[in-house]
Amino acid sequence: MKKLLYVTALSAIVMSAAAAQAQDSNVSVSVLGGWSSHPGVMLGGTKTEMNDGYNLGARASTKLDGVGVPGFSADVDYFYNQSGYNGKGASNHSSSVMGDLMYHLPINATPWSVYGGGGIGVVHDNLNGNLHGSSDVLGWQAIGGTEYAFTPNTSLFAEYRYQNAHDANIGALRNVGNTSNNLSVGVKFGLP
Repeated sequence: MKKLLYVTALSAIVMSAAAAQAQDSNVSVSVLGGWSSHPGVMLGGTKTEMNDGYNLGARASTKLDGVGVPGFSADVDYFYNQSGYNGKGASNHSSSVMGDLMYHLPINATPWSVYGGGGIGVVHDNLNGNLHGSSDVLGWQAIGGTEYAFTPNTSLFAEYRYQNAHDANIGALRNVGNTSNNLSVGVKFGLP
């Protein structure tokens, strides 16, 4: 996991140098990663504790100011998180693709802003280890965070994401839950 965090940090630094040269834009991309917690989720109809895990993701956004919806953006994001079942010798790897509607509120002409919103999409649940199999289900998420623009086109952000996927049926296991609390940090780059 340390290697993955180092690669993510190095990628963010390299990309921020290029993004600092970009013109102000309505389109942006973001990379993020952090800590995940899955509160006692269902596994085969039984509430099961999970260990802490990690998350990684990417987002593409377009501001909706030009279509008469100031402060809002439409986003498409990919999000991955992974955590192990406590004492089961198995883990749940989850990846999602969701469409989001976000609202961005600037804070008194400072480089700080806050944002929040939510989305809906497809979540791919994948069990590995002693239990294995996968299933695609409908899911939703709520996101809130704060952002600091250190150039007109490059921002650092920290966010909380609650993600919930409907219970999946994976092989012989029914009602495999996937609810997660995720804290992430990332970098957002405006595109020319």
